[in-house]
Amino acid sequence: MSPLTIIPAFFAALFFSAFPEAAASEDLSVSFTESSPVDLIVVENRSGCDLYDFGLQIDLRSSAGGLVFDISEGGAGASVYQPFEILEGRESVRSFSPVRDGDRIASIQFGTLEAGRRVIFMVDVDDTATDGAWGQTVIDGAEIAGTGLVLTMVGETPSTAVFLPDGQATLRISGCGPVS
Repeated sequence: MSPLTIIPAFFAALFFSAFPEAAASEDLSVSFTESSPVDLIVVENRSGCDLYDFGLQIDLRSSAGGLVFDISEGGAGASVYQPFEILEGRESVRSFSPVRDGDRIASIQFGTLEAGRRVIFMVDVDDTATDGAWGQTVIDGAEIAGTGLVLTMVGETPSTAVFLPDGQATLRISGCGPVS
C-alpha cells in the first residue's frame, strides 16, 4: 500500500475515532421550491441506508412570512391554490393527515424511503403578510425561513431543523438499521 493511500485513511480513522457521532450521522434533506403555480417540497434520503416507519412534520407557524397552506379556491391564500398531493414517490408514503385550507402543519408518515430516493409533494404555500417582496402568492427564501421540521423515529430522539433562507433543511438521523 502506498503512503498516499495510507495517510488519508489514517486521518479519516483519527477523525472518526475522535468524533464518533460524525461517522454515525446520516441525514434526511427537505427542500422547498417556489414554483408557480404550485410549490414543491422534496424529502430526500441522503443516508446510506433505507429508512423505515418514520414521521415528518412540517410546521409553518414559525415561518418568517406567516405562511399557510392554500389548498382550496377562495380560502386562506391568495389567487392560485393547490391541494397537498404527492407528485413523485407515492410508494414511500404510508399516509398523511388531511391538510385543510389555511392549515400551518402537515404531518406525513413514511413506510420505507430507500437510500438515495426522494418524495416530492406539491402544494400551494402563501404568506399572510401583505407587504412581501413578491406579494402573497410568491414565497421567497426569507419567508420560508424558520419553518420548523420534526423527524420522528421509534427508539430515537426526535430530530428537528428549520428551513434556511435558501429553502433547504437537513434533519440528522443516527446511523442505519431497522426502526419501526
